[in-house]
Amino acid sequence: MTIGVCYPDPYAVEETFQLLKTGWVWYEPGRTYDVVIARRADVPEYEGPLIDITQDDIFCIIRNALNAGRPNVHEPLCDAALDKLRGKLREHLHLVEIPPIPWDYSYMMALTHDVDLLSVRERRWLSVGYSAFQCLCKGRVLEAGRIFLAKCGACRDPWDLFPHWMEMEKELGVRSTFFFLPFRNRPGALSPAIRAGYYSLEHTPIPELIRNGWEVGVHGIDNWINESSGMEEMGIFQRFGLENIGNRVHWLMSDENSLVILDRAGYFYDSTIGYNDDIGFRAGTLQVYRPAGSQSLVELPLHIQDIALFGKSCWELSDTRWSKNPCLNLDREEAGARVAELMDYAGKYGGVLTILWHYESIGFPSDTEYMYRMLVNRAHSEKAWIATAGDIVQWFLARRSFRIKCITVEKCLTISIEGDMKLSHFPACRLRVYISPDHIRSVDAQYVTGKDFIDIKMTHAIIRVLMK
Repeated sequence: MTIGVCYPDPYAVEETFQLLKTGWVWYEPGRTYDVVIARRADVPEYEGPLIDITQDDIFCIIRNALNAGRPNVHEPLCDAALDKLRGKLREHLHLVEIPPIPWDYSYMMALTHDVDLLSVRERRWLSVGYSAFQCLCKGRVLEAGRIFLAKCGACRDPWDLFPHWMEMEKELGVRSTFFFLPFRNRPGALSPAIRAGYYSLEHTPIPELIRNGWEVGVHGIDNWINESSGMEEMGIFQRFGLENIGNRVHWLMSDENSLVILDRAGYFYDSTIGYNDDIGFRAGTLQVYRPAGSQSLVELPLHIQDIALFGKSCWELSDTRWSKNPCLNLDREEAGARVAELMDYAGKYGGVLTILWHYESIGFPSDTEYMYRMLVNRAHSEKAWIATAGDIVQWFLARRSFRIKCITVEKCLTISIEGDMKLSHFPACRLRVYISPDHIRSVDAQYVTGKDFIDIKMTHAIIRVLMK
C-alpha cells in the first residue's frame, strides 16, 4: 500500500494524514504508487492512478477549517471530507488506517468545567440580585431566598458545589477536568470588569481533586495574548505539582496568534476553539489536532457548552469592541435534540465530543444537572470512552505517534506498526483494514468484523492478515 502525495503545503498534508491516520509518502517522479493525491498540473509526468484535487482540494479544506474557524458550523466538515477521501483511496488499494476510535469503544467524550465562581458570598450584590431574580422568574422562590441569605452569611452557600460535583461524577463512573482562574479580581487586558473572578486558588479543593483522579487546568486570563503572561499563569498551577498543563481561555477569547503563543509558553494542550453562542464544530472536526505554527501544543476542540444551549446572551469581542450576542436559549426538548445531532456525528465518525458544563450550572438559577446526566448516560449506553481532557489528548498523541507500513505478497497482507503500543491505563488503538470479512482467512491478532472491514486490536508491532 503506497500513497504518494504532491502538494506545496507540508503542514496541510501532514495534519490531514494525522486525522486520516494511514501510511503515505511524498511523491517522487519515476517511482511506482498505488495512487497519487495531487493537482494534475503538479504531476504532469505521472501516468498512474491519480486522485486529482484541482477542484476539490482536501488539504486546503482541512487547513482552513482547523485554523480559520467558521461560525455556526453544525457538521464536522473535516471528518466528512476525510470520509470522502477514504472512499476514493479504497478504489485503488486495501486501505489500512488507525481510526480515532479506541478499542472496545465507539467514540470518546471529554468532560470539562470552567470554574468562573465558587460562592455566592464572593459575588457583588448586583450579580447576586440578578441570580435571585432569575430564580423568581422560574418560580423558585425558596432558591431565590437562599441566594440572598447566603450572601448575608445566614445559610449554607448554594454555590458551594464541589462536593456535589464529585459525588455525582463518582456515581456516574467518570472523571472530568476543572479549569480554574489563576487570578482574583483581574479581568484581563481588553476586557470589561465583569470578566474578573473573585475567588482565590487557596480556597479551592485543587489538591483533593487531583488526589482523587480529576484533572485541573488553567482558565486563562491573558495567557493567550503574550508568552510572558502565559508562563506566569501556568507557573501558578505548577505549584500544585502539575505537569502537562492544559488550558481553556476564559470567555473563549482567541485570535490568529493565540495558539502559537500558548505553545511557546509551554502548555500541553488547549481547549478554547468552540462557540459561546452555539454548539457545533468551529474547527470542523471531532479530533485533536495540531494548529499551524505550533510545535507541540495540540487543540482539543470544544463542541457543546451549557451557556450556548440555555443562556440568553454572551459577551463577544470583535476587534477591540465588546458586544452581547444572543445564545440559543433552548428548552429541554430543543436542547436534547441539538445535542443528539452532535452525538450522532461522534457515533458516525468516531473522535471526541468535548463538553463544557460550567461549575455553577448544576446549581440555581441554571439547574441543568439533568442535561449533563443525560449526556453522560447516553454516552455510556453507546459505549463511549468518557475521560478527562488530558487523558483524551494523551490517547490522541499516542495515535499520532504511530507509523503504518503495509506490504501485500500474494494473499498475505503484512502490517508493520512503529510506535509504543503500551498505552498505560488508556484503551488500545485499533487498526481498520478495509477488506470484506468474507475474504479473510485468518488474522494473527484479536479482531472484530464490520460491514466491509475488520478492526484489529493494536498489540503487536507486526500483524498478518491472510486472505482467501
